[in-house]
Amino acid sequence: MKNPMKKIITTLTVLSLLLVNSALYASNLLTNAPVLTLDGAKVIAAAAAKKAQTENWNVVIVISDAAGNVKYLERMEDVQLSGLEVAIEKAKTAVLYRRPSQVFEERARAGDTPITMLPDVLPFAGGLPIIIDGQLVGAIGVSGVKPTQDAEIAQAGIDALLKQLKK
Repeated sequence: MKNPMKKIITTLTVLSLLLVNSALYASNLLTNAPVLTLDGAKVIAAAAAKKAQTENWNVVIVISDAAGNVKYLERMEDVQLSGLEVAIEKAKTAVLYRRPSQVFEERARAGDTPITMLPDVLPFAGGLPIIIDGQLVGAIGVSGVKPTQDAEIAQAGIDALLKQLKK
């Protein structure tokens, strides 16, 4: 029999190369995209709620995941019932179109009314995408006061998350 140790080393070398190539291949199939956790959603909601309470504004705050599904929801006392659905739709608009819902409001006000016929578009400020390291991780939708005030509250939430992430 020839050198069995050489055969073992050759086999291990081939296996190592296969593993490295498999890892390189797999790295081209998936990304290491950030994902918004429930704790992250709660950070956003807490800061948004604090901003709303500071201003004496009662609102609904919705945090969605990157697919537009509700991840976290907070409804303050005495907010109109429609605020719940409006906040959800603002978040959905922001996540599905990867831009603030205010963009659609501005375009509609400028006369581009067909923009409101796009699916899942609610053309009012207050929905903002949450983007981390260039990756969409979710959105926040706020409803209950004037749309510009809703947007202020939403931005306060995102700012708090970015501050904790030091972005």
